[in-house]
Amino acid sequence: MSLITVCACLFSSSTLFAQSQPQTKISVTNKESLYFTFGWHRVHYTNSTIHFRDGKNYDFRLIKAGAIDDNDIYIANSVETPQYSARIGYFFKPDIGIEINFDHTKYILKQGQRVRLRGSIDGVHYDKDTMLTPSFISYEHTDGANYWMINFVKRKQLVKSKNGKHELSLVIKPGAGLVTPRTESTIMGKHRNDRYHVSGYVAGVETGLRQSFFKNFLAELTIKGVYANYSDVLLYGSGRANQQWWSFQYLFLIGYQLNVGNKK
Repeated sequence: MSLITVCACLFSSSTLFAQSQPQTKISVTNKESLYFTFGWHRVHYTNSTIHFRDGKNYDFRLIKAGAIDDNDIYIANSVETPQYSARIGYFFKPDIGIEINFDHTKYILKQGQRVRLRGSIDGVHYDKDTMLTPSFISYEHTDGANYWMINFVKRKQLVKSKNGKHELSLVIKPGAGLVTPRTESTIMGKHRNDRYHVSGYVAGVETGLRQSFFKNFLAELTIKGVYANYSDVLLYGSGRANQQWWSFQYLFLIGYQLNVGNKK
């Protein structure tokens, strides 16, 4: 099912509820609620300058290098964990809540692109356009670029059925947190498969539609903009990399919510 189809279903279902039920005053749910959602996303990255250094053999930058995400499940006859997102949240007021956000994003430096290489390798200074190939460099956060965030959540009800079991809302979620990548890289033949570690910070905002079904089930269709700063990426030996980018995601999540208290 495509995202366009999902979006159409959300809108058509809420319109059907609104038209088939006698019109009543719209108000947000009067229950506090705890919820969990899980789903899928795609992500697009801006070009970024990546600084590679080991303090001895190389210290150079790739200027405005491009990257892609990776949503494949099967890689070389093995099963890979796809890109996914998960949230645990709590509405402590009918329209205000907080949530823990995890996005298992994947980042792959594109091979075959020409970028500006500026810096030194083995004592030789370079400032020229260079084509990226695996024999020179491969660099990816495919075990996750991994955004961990705490979001403030604001909900605005748009449509609610008369029986209160179905509701369409607008949500907005600003937040910030940490990035915990696991990086696999090869720099001039030196390979390292990194360990998970805190590498920097992330901040962003997510917004979109939230549809509740039969009180306890829900779906979200959202978009998200993020600024991420990776200040300490581990490479082979004493090597380090750092970079920062902007990313744009679109997400579809489904979940379950549990009412835990009445509004006072």
